[in-house]
Parts: sequence; structure tokens; C-alpha cells
Amino acid sequence: MTVLATTAPDDQDLAVFDASLQLGDSEPLSVGVKRVTMEQLEKAVGGYFTARSSIGPAVHESRKAVKRVRALLRLVRGELPDRIYEFENRSLRETSRLVAGVRASQGVLDAAESIQRIYGDLLADGTFEEMRLRLTRRRDLAEVQTADDPNTLGRVVRGLERAHHRFASWPTDPEARQVYGMGIRDTYSAMAPGLGRSYDLGRHRMVTAYRRGGPGDFHEWRKRVKDMRHQMEFLAPLWPEVVVGTAMTLERLGNVLGDDNDLAELSILLSSRPDLCPEPRERSLFRALAGQRRSELQLAAEILGRRVYAEKPRSLSSRFAEYWEARKIAATGSLETISVS
Repeated sequence: MTVLATTAPDDQDLAVFDASLQLGDSEPLSVGVKRVTMEQLEKAVGGYFTARSSIGPAVHESRKAVKRVRALLRLVRGELPDRIYEFENRSLRETSRLVAGVRASQGVLDAAESIQRIYGDLLADGTFEEMRLRLTRRRDLAEVQTADDPNTLGRVVRGLERAHHRFASWPTDPEARQVYGMGIRDTYSAMAPGLGRSYDLGRHRMVTAYRRGGPGDFHEWRKRVKDMRHQMEFLAPLWPEVVVGTAMTLERLGNVLGDDNDLAELSILLSSRPDLCPEPRERSLFRALAGQRRSELQLAAEILGRRVYAEKPRSLSSRFAEYWEARKIAATGSLETISVS
């Protein structure tokens, strides 16, 4: 069964990458980071005010936006005082967790439907249908309970709005470091430690995942893949033909690991909630098919991961330093004004 796309990117692949999420061709790093993070926080809040029949899509988009913001914070972490980085990262993480149950309930439903879709030709009619219906009701209940709880949604919206107000006050003048204790320099060295850490940590998480094989290990790897995917998207203009390709591979890798995590979560859930799949033989069959599918997904993830993490961290850092220098040349047209330190 094919689980790994090897064809050239198509229009749908390219549409994933929004120019508004990227550093502008001549945009200072501090301005680009602030612009994207504030736009994403606005998006994270806005969905809750426009949600209609279901809060699920708003939760999904909000959580994605927050992940982008946290990935950019990690990219320029070395430019931020530790107390500011730790506070903002923790605040965004805890705000997003308030609605994590809605996303998790959708994830296990997606996992059940994926098994029905992939193995449907081999299954008797109606197999896993009762489980799917019960998981759908469970998802709907999670959405209704969250939507009807003004305390939860209020805390989420307030948390995101407060973060937006704080980010709006961030100085974009690098010289502000002397006064405010923070200010992101427009140099490669401002993001080199963060980029290197994301890459190096992703490599280590991958090794750990395949060495220990626990669902939590693969989930931790996926989080680091998502970080780097968002960072590559932001840095795509440095050399679109190369960096967009890397971002697309990371996108596929993150999706594969996400599917694996959803299947693992559903298998764990059925152990504690067998009533969600009341027929014992169906539960046993599901676990067998989920295990088979997870093996396929983890094989695909290893292939993609080996491509993404093929070079040493120092080599990656040197390569992106050259991309940054080329961007400066294109912006100034002069070799004399270039500095990557």
C-alpha cells in the first residue's frame, strides 16, 4: 500500500504555502516575525467569533495558528530574554490546551474513518460503523460542551487577545535591545541558534522514536517536525526552489506522523472505553489493522525523515547562512554591505 508521495509538487501542494506567512524579500527579520505572529494571533481569535454550526474548525485553525507563533518564537529565541520567551511560550501552550479535547476527539474519529476507507474493500459491510457513529457523537458532545462553556472559550479568547496586545508592543528596532532588553537583529546570527536547535532536536527525536517505539516518542518527534515546517515556510523566500521543497517534505512528514498519532490515541482510548466499539471481535480486528497501518506510516515517516535530516546540523546552518547572504545581495545589490554575523 502506497503511503509516501514521490511525485513532483502540484498546485495543491504549493497552495499550502501562503505568502503572508513568509519573510518579505527586503523585510527586516524583526518586522517579519512581528507581522506574522500578530496576524496569526488575530486569526486564532477571529475563528471563534465566526464559528457557526460547529466549533471544531475554529479550534483546529486556532491551534494551527498558535503553533506557527510558537515555532517563530523558537526561531528567534536567542534574541529574547529567557523570562519573556518562557512566559509567552507557556501562555500560548496553556491557552491552546484549553480546547485540546475538541481536536483530540476529531483526531480519533479521523483515525476510525481512515481504517474504514483504507481497508474497506476487505471488510464486511458495516464493519466499524457503530464505532464511527459513537466516536462522532463523542466528538459532537465535546464541541457542544466547549461551545456552551463561556468560561473555557472566554479564557481562550482572552489569552489570545492579551498575547496579541503584548506582541504589538514588541520593538522592531534592533537598537531597542539596549533599552528594552529585547530587539531582533536583522542578521542570520539572530536566528541561527533557533534554526539549528529545531533541526538538531528533530534529528534526536527521530532517533529516539525508532529506538523506543512508543506513541509518545513519535508524537514528540512530530511536534519538532511541525516547528521546523513552520520555520521553513517563514524562510522560504531565502531560496524558494529549495526551501519550499523542504517545507513540503516536512508537511508530508507531519501529516504522516499525525495519522500515526491519531491511530495510537484511538487504540489507547478503546482500551479504556471499550463501549466505543462494543463488539469484541471488531475491537480486536481494529487493533490489528491499526497496527498494520501504523507500521506503514512509520516506514513512510522514516523515509521522509532520513531525507529531511540527512545533513549534519552545522552543515544546515552554514547552508542557510549562504542563503541569507544571497538574500542581502539581492536586496542591496552590493557585496560591501553584507554581514551574516
